[in-house]
Amino acid sequence: TDSVRRRFYRFFQFVRLDAETATRLVVVLLGLEGKPWVLAIDRTNWDFGKTTINILMVSVEWRGIGIPLIFTLLPKAGNSSTGERTDLLSRLKRVFPDMKIASLTGDREFIGQEWMAYLATGKIPFTLRLRENQYVSREDYATWTLARHAQGVKRGSKRILPGFWRLGGGDLRVRIVIMRLKTGELLALATSGKPAHALARYRRRWSIETLFANLKTQGFDMEATHIADPKKLETLLVLMAVAAALADKTGASAARARPIPFKKHGRSAVCLFALGLNVLRKVLARKITDQVTAFLHALV
Repeated sequence: TDSVRRRFYRFFQFVRLDAETATRLVVVLLGLEGKPWVLAIDRTNWDFGKTTINILMVSVEWRGIGIPLIFTLLPKAGNSSTGERTDLLSRLKRVFPDMKIASLTGDREFIGQEWMAYLATGKIPFTLRLRENQYVSREDYATWTLARHAQGVKRGSKRILPGFWRLGGGDLRVRIVIMRLKTGELLALATSGKPAHALARYRRRWSIETLFANLKTQGFDMEATHIADPKKLETLLVLMAVAAALADKTGASAARARPIPFKKHGRSAVCLFALGLNVLRKVLARKITDQVTAFLHALV
C-alpha cells in the first residue's frame, strides 16, 4: 500500500497533462465532432485549510449529462471576471475553431454588458439568469427592475416581455422571460434566441450541477484528495475529465446491453455515470492489460 501511495505522489509531483489535448479526446470519445454543442458555464469551489480552491468550468451536455470540456483555476475566492470567462471560451475556440454552439447557459454570476457583448459578437447563443434587482429599459417604456415587471405573475406562470430590452445603461438588446417558481422565487432570463424556448434551454444548465456532484461527493470525491497545489490540481482535473467521459460512455454502453429499470416515481434506478463507473471499476480491478485495452477499444 505504501508503495502504491508513493507512486501516486510521484505521478502528481512530476506528470503534467495537457488540458486541451484531453478536451480533444473527450470530444472524439463522445462523438461530438461536427455536432452543435449545448454548453454550460459555472464555478465550483471549496476550502482546504486556508487555501481556497476555485474552478471555473465549461461543460458540454451529452445525453443529458454534463462532461468537463475546459476549465481554469481562479487565483482567488469569489466570482469570475469577464476577462476570465472570455479567456476560457477563447481557449475553447482555439482548440475547436469550427465548433458549433447550440446554446450557452449560466446563472446569475454570468451576466454583464461586456460578457454578453462578447457572446453576441462570437455568435454564441446564450440564455443567462438575471437578478431580480436588474434594471431593464426599452424605448417608450419606463426603466424598471425585473421584480417590478414580475408583479402579478403567479406561481408556476411565466411572462415574456414584449420586444427587445437593454440591461442597465448598455446598448446590447436581449429578450427577457420571467417565471414565478412554485417556491415563489423569481426566475428571470435574458436570451439571444427565441424567448419561447428560453426556459427549456435554461433547464439544461442543470447538467453542470450534476457534473460537479459526479466530480465531488457523489462520484470521484476530488475534495478528499486534499490536493491544493494548482499544477497538481490541474493534472487531477484533466484525469477526471477523461474519466467522466469514459464513465458516461461506459454507462450508455451497459444500458444498451441491459436497460436501466425505472422506479415507481418515474426516475431511473441508477444514472449512466454511476452505472458506468461501477463497470469501469470492475474492468480495471482485474489488472489484465489486454482485457482493459480491448474494453477501451470496444468502447470507442
